[in-house]
Amino acid sequence: MDAVWAINASATVGKVIERLEYAGQNVHYSSAKTTLNTLTEKGYLTKRSIGKANAFAPALSRDQFEQRVVGGVLSGLMRNYRNPLIASLAQTLAGDQVSLDEFERLLAEQRSAKAAT
Repeated sequence: MDAVWAINASATVGKVIERLEYAGQNVHYSSAKTTLNTLTEKGYLTKRSIGKANAFAPALSRDQFEQRVVGGVLSGLMRNYRNPLIASLAQTLAGDQVSLDEFERLLAEQRSAKAAT
């Protein structure tokens, strides 16, 4: 996803590989193509044909992507490991006042929004 966002335009597999090589990563063509197709199937990218090649573009902004990925992970954890997740989050946040303040602010926003509905 980072490579496609960095290209900032529709990107072929070759362009994505060039971008990854520029970033110091070595990826085989088939691996890049498979990954791009998987990201398309999951709704993270769009794909269109350009001649014989396919061009991929982000379907989501970076923020939307991060929220979807983190939300998916947290949903599973909340469903299967609710108490350990909450306890771990509380322990982690207790050691970082800036993050704790941000969490409390966001929690207050969610409570206000819920109360308004």
